[in-house]
Amino acid sequence: MDSLFNQLVMSCANTLPMHMPGHKRNTTLAPYLKKLAADIDITEILGFDHLHAPGGILRDGMDRAARVFHAEHSFFLVGGSSLGMLASIRAATRPGDAILMARNCHLSVYNAIALNHLKPVYIYPEVNEDYQINASISAEALEEAIISRRDAKVLVLTNPTYEGVLSDLTAIIDMAHQYGLTVIVDEAHGAHLGLSPLFPSGAVRAGADIVVQSLHKTMPSLTQTALAHVRSAPLAQEMQRQLSVFETTSPSFLLLASIDSCVKLIQDEGDRLFAAWAEALGAFDRMVGQLQVLRVLGYGQERGSTLPHVWGLEPSKLYISTLSADLNGQELASLLRRSYHIEPEMIAPQGVLAMTGMGDTVHTLTRLGKALVEIDREQSPVKQPKASFTVPRARSVMPMQTAERAPYQLVPVEEAAERIIAERLIVYPPGVPVLVPGEEISPQVVRYVMASMAADNTILHSRSEQADLIAVLRDA
Repeated sequence: MDSLFNQLVMSCANTLPMHMPGHKRNTTLAPYLKKLAADIDITEILGFDHLHAPGGILRDGMDRAARVFHAEHSFFLVGGSSLGMLASIRAATRPGDAILMARNCHLSVYNAIALNHLKPVYIYPEVNEDYQINASISAEALEEAIISRRDAKVLVLTNPTYEGVLSDLTAIIDMAHQYGLTVIVDEAHGAHLGLSPLFPSGAVRAGADIVVQSLHKTMPSLTQTALAHVRSAPLAQEMQRQLSVFETTSPSFLLLASIDSCVKLIQDEGDRLFAAWAEALGAFDRMVGQLQVLRVLGYGQERGSTLPHVWGLEPSKLYISTLSADLNGQELASLLRRSYHIEPEMIAPQGVLAMTGMGDTVHTLTRLGKALVEIDREQSPVKQPKASFTVPRARSVMPMQTAERAPYQLVPVEEAAERIIAERLIVYPPGVPVLVPGEEISPQVVRYVMASMAADNTILHSRSEQADLIAVLRDA
């Protein structure tokens, strides 16, 4: 069996990354990425500060991040946005609190709920059937949730979504604040938002109380690096305390240097880099205008079109729909890999997601556009509409904390319909739970999971190591 190191070297040399991280292995863009190696790997020694009690060079770096990202207080994170969400939810709640949250939140939010014994009230985003993706959260859905649970303390949203869908954050946050809610935004996929007029604004400028961003997803920083921005000093103090609970006491200074260098690069050269990124996306847009069967969300012939339930889109995500073609997402991904050495970010039965980042260039995105045009020429339009493939709504039967500690048994997925799930069931990517403990497994959920397995998505279970087995309550 080959080593991970050798496989990395061989794979990265031969494929075009249409996936995170956002630097896209472009060390010309960010030379520091190539220099972050074992010969400068240290621990907390004299002159290098302490992450959990910053008062020197790390404090200076975080203050710089706050200025660049237009925040009041910023924190370096070396455990990704997952760490940031765990710490931020614990900082803003007390055990037993009610919490309003978008149902399409990341797994880390559900983990925070379980750890803090919170009472979730789910807000379901609308569904856009044209692309079969989660659309925006509406102000009406938020107000309905607030009225249903007036004792809720916190609102947690994901913006943008994995596919790049935006909600009207300014209106949503203003409403939430009127009702006294603390607003936490998982902006893991939007660290680039609000930094250039060429890209949409983001959650910091919209007034969110805590914003968590994964630098590595779209920006030139190493995987696992992230930022958290906090609006008020008391909440920032509590955030620092909670980060010390969840984050390692031996942080990698290579990762910390990656964060600091990325922030400084944006400070010094951001205008030029954002312009180059926008130019590359523009070149892709012009090329995919030739598509006749495949469709790209917000690009080509779809550019500027009104999409039901979609408030807005951010342009870094390239979601390629196969709903109008006689191939599915898995087949499209296979063609991209086999014939063009292009590795996409996500594959679903109804399409493929290509992620761009600041490390992309006109050359890389033109290469992707050319591949799509060539594949498109060989396709025929689908003869009849394809079956819908969206995450079904869930029905809770008992509290999550009760169900996850109850006796359970493993059964095949295809035999699990109408049982009560005893584990978190996640399709990755994007890492959003399909079901959490205590919810009913509907026939629609069974079909969704089976189709996800057929598309080679990773099915994450908290109890079973086999994708085709699911944990259900023994006596329910």
